[in-house]
Amino acid sequence: MEKKVINTPKAPLSTSPVSQCNIVNNTIYIGGQMPRDLKSGKIIEGGYHQAKLSLLHCLTILEEAGGSIDTIGMAIVYVTDLSIKDDINKVFSEFFTNNAPARNLVEVSDIGENALVEIAIIAGLKD
Repeated sequence: MEKKVINTPKAPLSTSPVSQCNIVNNTIYIGGQMPRDLKSGKIIEGGYHQAKLSLLHCLTILEEAGGSIDTIGMAIVYVTDLSIKDDINKVFSEFFTNNAPARNLVEVSDIGENALVEIAIIAGLKD
């Protein structure tokens, strides 16, 4: 089994000692992406905007790793309050118009830095 590590400056690097992404056996694992503005390094405001930016970070890393939005098999979305579920659904309906991945939406007590959303992705490599 070979593991390839992907880290790109096109998405915010983690403040924890982890990789943005690993590829193992043609499967892409993208670690949880927080809604951190790439330039300022700060977490942006609002459930909808946080979900959209977190997903955009995932898609940026996914492209760097050799996947695409169409190869996403699973999205794991962590939220600190399920009341923003409509915001999450709106973002997913905007990005996934006909080939939506499976998704887990999990409420957690804290993500860190007052973030409301964090998204992780499991996808395949493009053919």
